[in-house]
Amino acid sequence: MTARQRWTIVVASTGGALEVFDFVIYGFFARSIGAAFFPTGIGASGEMLSFTVLAIGYLSRPIGGIVFGRLGDIYGRRIAFLSSAMIAAVTTFLIGMLPSYRDWGIGASALLVLLRLVQGLCLGGELPGAVVYAVETARARPGLLCGIVFVAVNLALFAATCVSLALQRSLTAIQMDAYGWRIGFVIGGAVGLLSFAIRRRLAESDEYARTINARHRESLSALFRCHSVRLLSGAGVCFLVGASSGIFIAYLPSYLQAIHYDQAEITHAQLQYFLVVALCILVTSHIGDRVPRRYVFRSGAILTALFTPWFFFAAARHSFSLSALYVMAGVVASFANGTFACEIAKSFPLNVRFSCVATAMNLGLVTALGLTPLAAHVLEHSFHASPALVTEACAVIAFIASFGLTRERRYSSEIDQNMPSELSKRP
Repeated sequence: MTARQRWTIVVASTGGALEVFDFVIYGFFARSIGAAFFPTGIGASGEMLSFTVLAIGYLSRPIGGIVFGRLGDIYGRRIAFLSSAMIAAVTTFLIGMLPSYRDWGIGASALLVLLRLVQGLCLGGELPGAVVYAVETARARPGLLCGIVFVAVNLALFAATCVSLALQRSLTAIQMDAYGWRIGFVIGGAVGLLSFAIRRRLAESDEYARTINARHRESLSALFRCHSVRLLSGAGVCFLVGASSGIFIAYLPSYLQAIHYDQAEITHAQLQYFLVVALCILVTSHIGDRVPRRYVFRSGAILTALFTPWFFFAAARHSFSLSALYVMAGVVASFANGTFACEIAKSFPLNVRFSCVATAMNLGLVTALGLTPLAAHVLEHSFHASPALVTEACAVIAFIASFGLTRERRYSSEIDQNMPSELSKRP
């Protein structure tokens, strides 16, 4: 790659990292945010209402993916990537500076909901935009470049966890509720504004720039009508990645505490998980450029379905080091994390790639991330079944869905190759 291409990938990787950091920080400080913006005695706890606002931000992401995806396909990757970064950074910063319910009353609560809604809309285009930039920057190693994007995502998870731990150890509970939670959002907003400033030097992706005069604008209805199979397949493939994150990051801490694991031990194991996933993604994404990527992904689906039940079995009996279990989980998760995004992006033609990748990834990841912790909780407490069944089900869905992407891949590649010449013949 040229120096400019390397710079493009580094800058694009900040998109996925910013998205993850902001949402994880909100989850860490949900209790403090609830205490600041929602009064007691209204029939629901402040923490529950805070998580409801978190869910609103997640649910708005698919809409944002469609909006910024269309913007990126019609007017260029650069303008979409710049717009989402600027608005997301400003809203994140404003959440950190927003006066509490005690100062502004119900207006503060309403503004929090509005800011989270806008933030979710913008972040719906961040990670897909980074993936599209990676795929279209250098054709020789698109899988590895996509892998670098997800290395940044996992390092952002690591950073967000470290920020949370540092604040919790430095401040008292009263200080945390008063102002401590705001520090994470101010940091996220400042990083986002820095990302926007850097992205202003970003050029169009190479592949998009080469065909800029031959772009064919499909209507939104045509996009869903002509690419519905691949959109559903792409969303299904994302179930495996979303389920792994939903279980190992969101659900397991409370589950492990209930079976007498120490909080510090759990956090330490999760930090190791983030680092192992980041390192192994570089390996699996590189392998995906050397052998058919779908084979690496399907191997990850099979390994996940086999490993997760044993993880819960070993953890429940304290028969294995928790850190070692999380390290093995990170290795298994890297097979899907390192290959799924590039496989999805390569399945769509250039003129609708941003829209389709954003739609598929947001639908799949949001559904899996939002529902798998709840489904695991219901399985455990209502049916006395292993929470691993949730991950196994998502692995089966993703495995089957991967065949839908493979079946359409040759067709989409032909469209990419023939589109300029065909369109040039039109009057």
